[in-house]
Amino acid sequence: MAKYRILTFDGGGTLGALSLQLLNRLTQQTPQLINGTNVFSGNSIGSFTALALASGRSPKETLQYFRDKILPAYSISRPGGPVFNQQLPYSGYIKAVEAFFPADLRLKNLEKRIVVPSFQLFSPELNRWTPVLFHNFPDSPYLNEKVSDVILRSSAAPATQRAYQNYVDGFVIATNPSTASIAFAVGKAKQPLDEIAVLSIGTGEAPIHLRRNTRGWGMVSANNLRPENLNNLPPNWGVLFDRTPNEPLLPLRQLVSNGSGYYESMVSSQLLGDRFFRLNPRIPNFSITDPSAFPALIEIANRTNLQPAIHFIEKNWTQKK
Repeated sequence: MAKYRILTFDGGGTLGALSLQLLNRLTQQTPQLINGTNVFSGNSIGSFTALALASGRSPKETLQYFRDKILPAYSISRPGGPVFNQQLPYSGYIKAVEAFFPADLRLKNLEKRIVVPSFQLFSPELNRWTPVLFHNFPDSPYLNEKVSDVILRSSAAPATQRAYQNYVDGFVIATNPSTASIAFAVGKAKQPLDEIAVLSIGTGEAPIHLRRNTRGWGMVSANNLRPENLNNLPPNWGVLFDRTPNEPLLPLRQLVSNGSGYYESMVSSQLLGDRFFRLNPRIPNFSITDPSAFPALIEIANRTNLQPAIHFIEKNWTQKK
């Protein structure tokens, strides 16, 4: 049995409903999961889940708030987005996140350890942009950061939302934060690899692919930027107007986020072997900004066979008598 346990949550916008309902079902059958976790880690909407749990909120309460307050923030999109401006008015999401946590709650106040990826667009200390891993391990420089600010810095996805306090979504470095969490467990908590276990909960594996010839693609065609010519845009890495159902709308953005998620799972599995478990059921190619997918995501979570995950939790999260 592992002695140091990490629970991670992927980013994925409205697809966070899937991971939250999977978590709800898991905790009903394995009550030891939340209390027995040493580190909660999440990126983007996963950071909302991770920090909610680390602050003492229950999975059920978090899912209900997600449904009632977070999803409505995704229900209005701006004309022209995500090509010519951010797709979503970010103010609703900011208000919803800030309302869920006490205004003075900071990382140092959390009883559980957390790891949250983000990306700073300009660091005065380094004189360049840089990845940031917010955490509350001892001697962290981020202990006084507000919980809500950390979530919003990790959730500011380019092309759908604006930057927040000069930070953008952590998906640019790690959609799935499992490997970063393992590194902190070893480097900060001084835990040997053979005593670490990670349960990584995703936001769904969609059958996204690009089979077409991408030769000559750019970010967008300069000859077709006039609004009346939008329907004539050729295929490109920025936005794919003539896509089939399983092709990405935003090829480069989705390549980065999906690719890093697969990569993190591969590396984490190599590091931990059978002490790493990935729970990420197949889903249709839902948009990460479409709240209408909520019922279907809940249904998929309810149909998912959790027995392998439950067996993993019982093996690694149960205290020996």
